[in-house]
Amino acid sequence: MDALGLMEGAMRFAQFREAMLSSDAANASSAGFEAKDVALVPRVSAAGVRFAAALRGLPASGPVASIEYAMGAIAKNAVWYRSLTQQTRAILREYKTVAEEARR
Repeated sequence: MDALGLMEGAMRFAQFREAMLSSDAANASSAGFEAKDVALVPRVSAAGVRFAAALRGLPASGPVASIEYAMGAIAKNAVWYRSLTQQTRAILREYKTVAEEARR
């Protein structure tokens, strides 16, 4: 898998995690609701390393703790997503530079 493919997969994971955490925050006070988070889990094979999303229960209990955990994790996830977009932009700039140099 190339660098852009890895960045794309990581950004998709961040979007999926954002949706999961937003759902946790929105439904924390609903009766019987069990908050979940997702984590990246590496899978090693002969083809290389791939990552999968694994559901996990929150370490926090109760609606207030669930909301606080979700909001903190959303903020951390947003910073991670932004850094992924910046890295992707840098990779694309490098590809552009290589393509321009090849035309000379």
